[in-house]
Amino acid sequence: MKGFEITKIGRPEQWLIDAAADIGFDFSGLIHEVTNSFIMHVLKQHGNDKSERARGQIAVTQADIAKIPGIVKTPDYTIIGIKRDSETLIAYSKKYDNNTVIYYEEVLTGKKSKALRSKTMFIKIGNMSNEAFLNIAGNHAHADLSGTKIVVGAGGHPDGGTQ
Repeated sequence: MKGFEITKIGRPEQWLIDAAADIGFDFSGLIHEVTNSFIMHVLKQHGNDKSERARGQIAVTQADIAKIPGIVKTPDYTIIGIKRDSETLIAYSKKYDNNTVIYYEEVLTGKKSKALRSKTMFIKIGNMSNEAFLNIAGNHAHADLSGTKIVVGAGGHPDGGTQ
């Protein structure tokens, strides 16, 4: 078994830095990163086609994981500042073909780690509405969405802007 490995995938886009600053977070010095334990978790928990179909989802593959840099750069919908227990999370949704990828990052601002680190990922069947995504993010492990910032259409998508 390999030790813990981190792959850095780039700095946050300016739209994310600005939106996070609106609710009191400084993402300017952070970097997006994906860990090998995240990849193992996602493939184990969300990589089986039969069990994912039963959840209304499709299995996540390595090819889907490779899309993460594009997801964090130009998501269709983002919720910044979700609180769950002692964690602060960012949830992204991005539509591909007839499916919607849901990707979460944890905001790490401790002394040892300062990053936007991969947390989980799954793919819902169909083009999910922003309202459905908001419901999923709110129900994910009893998350608190009060004080969050929602960004719609980052990266110049057709329904662009923020709310």
